[in-house]
Amino acid sequence: MEETKPRGGRGWLIALSIIVGIVLACAILPLGGLALLLAVGGGSASAGPLLAESWDEQIVEGAGASRVVIIEVSGVIGAPADAFSLQPSHESLLSQIRQASRDERVRAVVLRVDSPGGGVVASSELHAALLDLKAAGKTLVVSMGGTAASGGYYISAPAERIYANRDTLTGSLGVILSTLNYQEAFEKLGLQSYVYKSGEMKDIGSPTRPPTPEEAAVLQAIVDEAYDGFVQVIVEGRGLPEGRVREIADGRVYTGAQAKELGLVDELGGLAEAIAGAKELAGLETALVVRYTKSTSLRSLLLSRLSQPQQSADPLGLRAITDPRPPSLEYRWMP
Repeated sequence: MEETKPRGGRGWLIALSIIVGIVLACAILPLGGLALLLAVGGGSASAGPLLAESWDEQIVEGAGASRVVIIEVSGVIGAPADAFSLQPSHESLLSQIRQASRDERVRAVVLRVDSPGGGVVASSELHAALLDLKAAGKTLVVSMGGTAASGGYYISAPAERIYANRDTLTGSLGVILSTLNYQEAFEKLGLQSYVYKSGEMKDIGSPTRPPTPEEAAVLQAIVDEAYDGFVQVIVEGRGLPEGRVREIADGRVYTGAQAKELGLVDELGGLAEAIAGAKELAGLETALVVRYTKSTSLRSLLLSRLSQPQQSADPLGLRAITDPRPPSLEYRWMP
């Protein structure tokens, strides 16, 4: 009699082959490829960045119809967004401020700042949004964390009251624009740069040659103009004489205690004190204190990752030399 072979072994072999194939595909394909697979099978959800149009409320404490909203600014202002980072993107911060401005239940906002600053344009946009928030009748209070320097102070200046920890590092009031010169490195690597330009200053800030005196004057004039704008923001926000602001805005950092002595900070205290101060200024005995949150699925995170440009490997770091970032104007503490 012919012996009957069990069929279960072949079925398990097929299943195992499929599983191994999926694992290998996930390992070989970039993250964007996996996100693309999810997009194909997941309906019509947008694959764009996670720009939240409406934020949920996470209750921190309190009760009542009136709201005090905590909005957290952390990390470098205007830094590229990363869907897998806990740092809020520039767009999400603007979205939160706009929502608080429109919500009639929101009576006050506590801006929790823990940032060394960042881009001049990004800081200016946040500052303008906060002025709009105040124009909408909302009370604005700032609570400084470990660091609230340069652009971190720039966005704090409109607040009706600023709280800082005694050891908070703030100040660094000013503007910086830095360029990198690696002419000697080019020569050692045997690389040469040939530039054909329509004007003498078309390649201003070039990393392969020293700046000319005329170029240095142009860049310094840009820095000075941005600095003048920073000074006026402090004058208007803090009510200090312009001469006094220019005296203390020489780029140095101050502790929270020193900043209070200089009039850059109103009170020493943490987030709890700032919340209490916001209620007081808004005339609230009780209020529901909330943070804005946005729930995101793994699929949404992967689709957002797919929308971000993927850089190829550069183990020798040559791309940083041959394709450098252009100089950027920043309100940023850069030791």
